[in-house]
Amino acid sequence: MTITDFSDERAAKRAAIRKARNSTKPAVPADQVLALLDADLARVQTAIDAIPTRHRMD
Repeated sequence: MTITDFSDERAAKRAAIRKARNSTKPAVPADQVLALLDADLARVQTAIDAIPTRHRMD
């Protein structure tokens, strides 16, 4: 995944959120929204876990 892909994905999510806020009836059921958020959280956690840790040299 490149930065451009991430930016496009982020823009699409923001547009979907804006559309949902302006809607009187949600287009996506709450359980699907929660599943998407869980998937995003898992991706973020995986990225955090992949960051190398620094070891202090005493």
